[in-house]
Amino acid sequence: MNKLLLKMVGPLMPMLQRTGVDTYQLHHILRVKLLMDDRRPNNTFAHTRKASANGKTTNPWAISLFTVLMGLFIGAFLVMFDAPFIGHTIYFSIFMVLISLTLITDFTTVLFDVREQFIILPRPVNDRTLAVARIMHISLYVFRLAFLQGLAGMVIVGYTDGILAVPVFLVQLVMATFLSILFVNIVYLLLMKSVSPQRFKDIISYFQIGLSVFIFAAYQILPRVINASALAKIELLSQWWAYLLPPVWIAALNEVLMHPGRSNIFTSLMAIIGITLPIAGLWLVAKVLAPGFNKRLAVVSTSDANTEAKPIADKAVKKGRFNIVDKLANIIARDPVENAGFKITWKLAARIREFKIKVYPAFGYVPVYFVFFMLNRQGSLNNRMEDVQSGYSYIALIYMSTFVLSAVLQHISYSEKFKPAWVYYALPIDKPGKILSGMYKAVISLYYLPYCAVLGIVSIVVWGPDVINDVILATLAGMNYGIFMALFMVKGLPFSKPVLVKQSGGRVIISLLITFFIGAVGFGHYMLVKMKWNTAVSILIVPAFLLYLLMMYYYKRQSWESIEQEEF
Repeated sequence: MNKLLLKMVGPLMPMLQRTGVDTYQLHHILRVKLLMDDRRPNNTFAHTRKASANGKTTNPWAISLFTVLMGLFIGAFLVMFDAPFIGHTIYFSIFMVLISLTLITDFTTVLFDVREQFIILPRPVNDRTLAVARIMHISLYVFRLAFLQGLAGMVIVGYTDGILAVPVFLVQLVMATFLSILFVNIVYLLLMKSVSPQRFKDIISYFQIGLSVFIFAAYQILPRVINASALAKIELLSQWWAYLLPPVWIAALNEVLMHPGRSNIFTSLMAIIGITLPIAGLWLVAKVLAPGFNKRLAVVSTSDANTEAKPIADKAVKKGRFNIVDKLANIIARDPVENAGFKITWKLAARIREFKIKVYPAFGYVPVYFVFFMLNRQGSLNNRMEDVQSGYSYIALIYMSTFVLSAVLQHISYSEKFKPAWVYYALPIDKPGKILSGMYKAVISLYYLPYCAVLGIVSIVVWGPDVINDVILATLAGMNYGIFMALFMVKGLPFSKPVLVKQSGGRVIISLLITFFIGAVGFGHYMLVKMKWNTAVSILIVPAFLLYLLMMYYYKRQSWESIEQEEF
């Protein structure tokens, strides 16, 4: 398979050589990279890394089967529309999005991996050769995935348009894959040229978070607000902006070669653009963006929030922000040990990029889930919105915010750089529960309470000021839910455990029981409001707050025996 992939790169070698790339070195670098890919577990899915850490590897056939089934799902768009041109455009739009998601999740790791430079840099390998080698390596890696994902589409096209349409469709797959790779690579390389290394990493991280929320929202909500019958009759090409979309260029190739009677000068021009643009983009990367690639890559890969020089004004702003954190810690956590746990958790949670990537999407999932459940009703869109506003669904919205709290607590004890946590065990601390209580107060203050405040303001604006007591009670119930989760599930100090730790089955059962408990509390709250027992809601605020204080007091008394300690 690797020899076949390397032969596919052969026709590009003369053009790359004219741009200053050493094609002999490029061939051997790609050969070694592909060989190393075969020797390591596939990292396309996150759980694979966990399995490999426990000495197990994920079956590649299972991953291949999943990819083929995904291709079969999106292949339905090829026969859904009356015009094949529209079907191919929608198909390759989804195809390019999925390929881009794969690039965003895997490409960043490959890009920042500079271990190979210990071997390559002492040798006469120029920037262009190394940059193109990385891009071609990623292209070949993604092309394997693209072939499996497009396998069902090739079968469908061969059945509908004839066997001659299969090689045309294969060329379209290659075009879509290379366009996706080049667009993502060009954006990355432009960012590396124009922003600081730390800012570059932040932009990529927030882009990953925003894109994951967007894809999740589109998957859950769009099918419920779009009329499928109207979508099948859409006249996409009647809009001028449609001709600027890369999937349209790719779909034009099938229209020109397989349905020449329906094609015109515009579709022929778009097909030519779709074929030539990947080659032109590769030339642009090699000739314009690649110079200085090694130097910028080394700076980005070794930069850190603690080592990068900051302007004096930025330091003053950061110092002022942390002064606010210190003042808040002195008010909420008066005990010195608890105060330290509060500050450590707050500052590390706001700084560690991997933690934010895992936790921040949950803030977007909550409103998406809410809209999904509210739209999953009968009637028109306007009628469904009126039913929501006249009902008591705001209670579900506030209780769903516990999903954010659960996501934070699930990752608050884990870090890829957990070694500095030895300081917890070196200090004369008799009750580690004080550190844990400071950690929980920091989580509540930094994430949960501000988020509930935003949801509460939205509820008051939409449903009126009468819901204030309901918002307060639901927020306190969520805080009690969080303290139960922390008490039974969080057995490590803040950011003190390695990421790849297998969770026991007993804890999963406990987590389900606690989730069932908060669901029962939310249902009881809903019934009280529905029966107009608003006075009971107001009265329950006090015992809910007292229960939180009692559980926090018990949480502070955790001993070292209940803490899971790691070897350093």
